[in-house]
Amino acid sequence: MIILMATICGKITQGFDIDCDNPLQAGAEDTLILINRDDWLGAVITYNVGNPQIIEDVVLPGVTVAYAYEGKNNSIGPKYEFIKQTYAEVYDHSINFKVFNVNPDAKRELEAMAKGSMVAIVNNKFKGLNGNAAYEVYGADAGLIISQNIRDVINQDNQGAFDVILKSDEQALEPHMPKTFFNTDLATTKGLVDGLLV
Repeated sequence: MIILMATICGKITQGFDIDCDNPLQAGAEDTLILINRDDWLGAVITYNVGNPQIIEDVVLPGVTVAYAYEGKNNSIGPKYEFIKQTYAEVYDHSINFKVFNVNPDAKRELEAMAKGSMVAIVNNKFKGLNGNAAYEVYGADAGLIISQNIRDVINQDNQGAFDVILKSDEQALEPHMPKTFFNTDLATTKGLVDGLLV
């Protein structure tokens, strides 16, 4: 008689100390980079051989580029959380950001964003060791959709800016935490990320 054992997909292999010399720093830098998901799906993406959580390079197809949305005073608020489902372990990715432009072009782009799906690159204030925690990619597997776009014209905090939330679709949550974008060191990685905007 053959007894089949349950498949164990996850076993931890190391623990972690507190790094007193390099403490965590909350917050994200004030630039959010967005990529249309169909462009992301057509990209050549190089993953680290030893850790598939690490993206080492992204080459977008043809003449497609990424787009930068500038914020200020910590107006870009990324977060993600683990969600345990009956038969799956998934993650909800979310980025709350402000668009400090209300001209017709901004309205057109935000309406297009509401009908599409995005992938986002966040630049954390905490950079980690040589930059290995600086950049994270949200929505890399399933994409992000707009769940909120509010413009309160008399809002005194943001002076009537668009208040937008991009997040995982509840019917298509991410199978992983945000990917780490890292190659060699901070300067090299920044060059690769900036190159997506050209």
